[in-house]
Amino acid sequence: MRVLLVGDYPPPFGGVSIHVQQLHGFLRSRGVEARVLDIGKGGRPVPDVLPVRGLVPFGLRLTGFLGAGWTVHVHTSGNNPKAWLLAAAVGGLPGARAPRFITLHSGLLPDYLRASPSRRMFARVALAGYARVIAVSEAVRDALLECGVPEEKVLVHPAFCSSQVRPGEVPVRVEAARARRRPLLAMAHHPSPVYGRRLAFRALRLVAETHPEVGLALFGPGTDSEDFIRDARELAVAKYLEPLGDLEHPAALGLLVRSDAFLRPTTHDGDSISVREALTLAVPCVASDVCDRPAGTWVFQSGDAAALAARIRQAVTAGRVAVSSPDVGPVLLGLYESLARRQPARPEPASAM
Repeated sequence: MRVLLVGDYPPPFGGVSIHVQQLHGFLRSRGVEARVLDIGKGGRPVPDVLPVRGLVPFGLRLTGFLGAGWTVHVHTSGNNPKAWLLAAAVGGLPGARAPRFITLHSGLLPDYLRASPSRRMFARVALAGYARVIAVSEAVRDALLECGVPEEKVLVHPAFCSSQVRPGEVPVRVEAARARRRPLLAMAHHPSPVYGRRLAFRALRLVAETHPEVGLALFGPGTDSEDFIRDARELAVAKYLEPLGDLEHPAALGLLVRSDAFLRPTTHDGDSISVREALTLAVPCVASDVCDRPAGTWVFQSGDAAALAARIRQAVTAGRVAVSSPDVGPVLLGLYESLARRQPARPEPASAM
């Protein structure tokens, strides 16, 4: 059995790219011949990761793998036209002997599809060529069923490989933040308002009333932007912030291990990898109620800064408890093997090398 993963590969370190990287690592650890067709911005040299830029190179590479009978698994958000064009392109290419899977990751997908009948119709057609459609949450599954995707094709599995959660070394500035902050909170940052930066800042100011040595370490893009600095000043929290910028994923996990709580104040979520990572590492996690959260999460009402602050205090006081999450790796491996056994072996094409 040979598996081709299609999707973004780090860097940058987003939810989809991290999952592709971790699933690739899991498959290789099980002795599976696995490669990644990296369609993201990274392009970093990694064994068996093939960066492709442009429609023609992508089509040629993919056609070679399909012709050789590789199992193909696409990973995309599902919340924009580009994601659905990718789904349609992979699902519609010839290669009947190549089983195809797709995982749809974004919590914005239900709103995107429900906004237009034409979007729902296109999604139904785009997914017709896939043997299985993996939804990361019940909300994503329900939106796909509303499009007319057959119920038997849609499975719900969080995009999480617990076996691949491995904290690494951290920069000196993380150790310095840990030394001067009590408690030290951590949060994944992105310029998009979906990530809830302003809400987190408002809650942080409330927490500082009872914990004047509190600090919030933010990692991800945009922590040095004008908007970030403006929000920090307007909401009077600059002195509590530890902006870290982009961190390699192992370093981000190292930060989580050193934190007293992890915050996820998002306005939308599919199923957050970072929430499950924090819980797996026994780090208390405070997250909005915009989707079903794993057991053990301190959930607060979305948009309510006072509720977020109260949950932060409770989580920090309660301390660490490890909460395991299911590992999707063995589940997907079982699905791959089940369908691959039905396909005759084919030689490796030169175009797929």
